[in-house]
Amino acid sequence: MRQSACWGRALALAVVALGCSAAVANAAAYTESIQGDLSGVAASPTPWALELGANPLTGTAGTNLNAGTNDYDLVAFTVPAGLRLDSILVTNYENVDPFALAFFALQAGKPWLDGFGFDIGGNFLMGWSHIDRSMEDVDLLYKIQEHANEPPFDIPLGSGAYTLLIQDIDTTFDYTLTFHVAAVPEPSAAALLAIGGACCFRSGWRRRRATLRGA
Repeated sequence: MRQSACWGRALALAVVALGCSAAVANAAAYTESIQGDLSGVAASPTPWALELGANPLTGTAGTNLNAGTNDYDLVAFTVPAGLRLDSILVTNYENVDPFALAFFALQAGKPWLDGFGFDIGGNFLMGWSHIDRSMEDVDLLYKIQEHANEPPFDIPLGSGAYTLLIQDIDTTFDYTLTFHVAAVPEPSAAALLAIGGACCFRSGWRRRRATLRGA
């Protein structure tokens, strides 16, 4: 009876583990045309709480030389406790100039502590990267890590607040970045079953030894 109960607990834990790994919440999405223009103010980046799954960020940024305007996008995204950021995929990048380079920079925490345009010093950055039209489907997080300050940050990013700057000093561009968020791994179903099996084996061995002693 005890052995059956032991295996029952192990199976229940395995089912919970499988359910947690399979469940994906409806991820957050931020679209400038719907939620509003992303902030370009260093003291108050636009807050955005990521959720489990794929979180698309869609917007427009850059410089209109004819109008003399600059559109800097600052988003302060939060990775909740128990989750991690695995990647930031460039799922769309459209620029009328095939040779134009957009600039992306990542900082831990908020507000934005560095500059904009040519005034970026880089001392507060985790890292940065340029993006062009050939880099769709590229993981921006790894590209930023290639230009990381020392010591380089680890991927995936753990829970916490981060600020991303999106800009171009010559042209305007449209973009979609997809933030892929996953749960911090729990013990696997196989591991839980193995633990349950070991528990049942020890329990059965102890009962057998007790029986032999009694005999």
